[in-house]
Amino acid sequence: MLGPLLRRTRNEAVLVGPETGDDAGVFRLGDLGLVATADFITPVCDEPRRFGRIAAANSMSDVWAMGGRPLFALNLCAFPVDAPAETLAEILEGAADALVEAGAALLGGHTVKDRDLKYGLAVVGVADPENLLAHSGARAGDRLLLTKPLGTGAMINAFRIDRLDAERLEPALVEMERLNAEACRLALLHGASAATDVTGFGLAGHGLGMAEASGVALRFVFDDLPRHESYFDLVRAGVSTGCNGPNRRHTSSRLADRRGLDPVEQELLFDPQTSGGLLISIAPERAPRLLDDLLATGHRAAEVGDVLAGPPRIEIV
Repeated sequence: MLGPLLRRTRNEAVLVGPETGDDAGVFRLGDLGLVATADFITPVCDEPRRFGRIAAANSMSDVWAMGGRPLFALNLCAFPVDAPAETLAEILEGAADALVEAGAALLGGHTVKDRDLKYGLAVVGVADPENLLAHSGARAGDRLLLTKPLGTGAMINAFRIDRLDAERLEPALVEMERLNAEACRLALLHGASAATDVTGFGLAGHGLGMAEASGVALRFVFDDLPRHESYFDLVRAGVSTGCNGPNRRHTSSRLADRRGLDPVEQELLFDPQTSGGLLISIAPERAPRLLDDLLATGHRAAEVGDVLAGPPRIEIV
């Protein structure tokens, strides 16, 4: 259904459009690439200001995943009419904190009434058109680095149903608050080939998107995947998300589990992340230095696999 529309709206100034499934669109304006994206989420914690910061970090992440930096943003507010004004103000203040840290400006926004509270940003950034971190740049032989641990989807849901207390949720909130700005800067500094941020489609889904765009296979070493400490205990207790099933079905025909994961372990591949880390593809001789710099700047990063020749698929070993 979208095919004819995409063909009609294609413009020669569009460097990255929706056809490739990249994290954001890129439009050439003179010597610059304007990076555009939008995202919003439901609350992930009981602290409004912190939720606002996480929602803003999540929305801006697509710009960093393309190798850009945010310039300005617009609020996207879906707020219940009976929500306390103080709570809504704190959400916006938390987002403003994240925008200030990112060096981006807030230009306004739009608000609608909704039964369920949702908040996020439309973001415009800038990038070097000749040095984008698009999905299509991964090359066979590259190493794969992941800059944040996995497992936030189940942890957020567990907190919502009182199966996880605030203390055990805290490590996930800290990582969700972390902006991907520094990870992007370091990836560009060390000459990364490609990147994507791992969010709602989970590691397998976003990894497959990179594999398809680049015409390669991604091989993940399961034991090397960083994950939050509480994650597997929650999954064993029956906690999951509404996205795990669709994420599994989306990737199942092109996912080869050579490790022989049990059902609990498999869930980590499909867990939807909020404000997740960057999955970075980089030449093997450059990977150790990038990893060292990520760790030195506080990222819970790890080398998690490598890139193989196509056809596009995900392998787990």
